[in-house]
Amino acid sequence: MAASVRSTKRRYYNTPGVVNGNLARELSSHELERRLEHSGELAPDEYYVRRRESQSDILARRRAKVKAAVRPAQKVSPLAVIGFSGVAVMMVALLLCYIRINAISSNIVDMKEQISVLEVEQVSLLTRYEQAFDLATVKEAAQSAGMRQPDDSQIFYIDLPGEDQAVSYGSEDTSVLSRFFAAVGRNIYAAVEYFS
Repeated sequence: MAASVRSTKRRYYNTPGVVNGNLARELSSHELERRLEHSGELAPDEYYVRRRESQSDILARRRAKVKAAVRPAQKVSPLAVIGFSGVAVMMVALLLCYIRINAISSNIVDMKEQISVLEVEQVSLLTRYEQAFDLATVKEAAQSAGMRQPDDSQIFYIDLPGEDQAVSYGSEDTSVLSRFFAAVGRNIYAAVEYFS
């Protein structure tokens, strides 16, 4: 048993040429990751055997370089210019419509505030009106001023000959064409008024 304990202990020697411990090099984490990434890859030379380049291959490579280096100027299509300008005009029109909508909404808010103020004022004026034109109050004020109800002898009726009638002046054009032009004119006027 003592022999087995001795054999499990490590022996270190100071003799030249003898290595104590592990000779493996410790790798940093970056180097270890790089080696693990490229561990299954082969070197480019191992993929294929490089063949000798011919004169036609050299000329083709030179032509490709020249062609890539010098490109002809590209022409702009007139339809593309018209399309982009149309989109720009529509964007400006949309922006103006948003500005108009904001102005209208602020006007609506102002008008609602004015309506609430006017409703309060209407209630106060109605109460003052009802107080001013109360029949009992008016009768008392008239009697205190010396006024009285008229007698039958003071009332006169006037009869005029003829019947009640009203005359409307102006000619009304009822043709379909004139009504159509009038409707078109109203629509154009409304559109101009909306955008101005």
